[in-house]
Amino acid sequence: MRNIKFTIEYDGTDFHGWQAQPELRTVQGEIEKALQQLLQEPVRINGAGRTDQGVHALGQVANCSVLSSMKLEQIRSGLNALTPAQIYTRSIAEVPADFHGRFSARSKIYRYQIIWEPSPCRLRYNWYIPYKLDLVSIQDAMPLFIGNKDFKYFSVSNGKENTLCTIFDISLTQDESQLIIKIEGDRFLRKMVRGIVGFLHDIGRGRFTLEDVPGAFTGTVKDMFFTPPQGLFLTEVRY
Repeated sequence: MRNIKFTIEYDGTDFHGWQAQPELRTVQGEIEKALQQLLQEPVRINGAGRTDQGVHALGQVANCSVLSSMKLEQIRSGLNALTPAQIYTRSIAEVPADFHGRFSARSKIYRYQIIWEPSPCRLRYNWYIPYKLDLVSIQDAMPLFIGNKDFKYFSVSNGKENTLCTIFDISLTQDESQLIIKIEGDRFLRKMVRGIVGFLHDIGRGRFTLEDVPGAFTGTVKDMFFTPPQGLFLTEVRY
């Protein structure tokens, strides 16, 4: 049995997220279908992050165990030939048996992209807002999210999972047309990045202040805003 690791890029616009779901078109489902056709054996892949519907990836990582002796580059080229154009396997490698795409990860890096003008060629990959934000206030708030904290209220939780996560770094870069917020953490809950960016956005437009941050973590601040999915990218997984 061989353990194969894939690094995958995809445009998530037309998929119902990463995770395989019956009767729905998902990234995981398309890759597994292609691998089964290529290798002629049942295949189940383990993704590093379960990106939601409409979320993209530049560096999603997944692994699977296979019996096939097919050469790695043949698997990669065959997979790219059989998956839709919105999915591209960038690299492939054979890894130790104990490697797991999700559980072996030390951290994941996401970035969220915002644009100030409704450019038709960029709307699939950015959130357009028709107003400027107070970036100084946003940057002042960012350090308050770093560390091991309970992000329950910045996510959509099922009420049973562990909601403690560690954020290692948050950064903001901008130019004349785009704002990028990058977040690195050990794990992320469902919609957590979009919840953090949504709160920072609301600080930047004056809806919340720095004094509201503690209340956001305890649930006393209500009506938390989640940004739309198209601006979010899983850019890198570190092992």
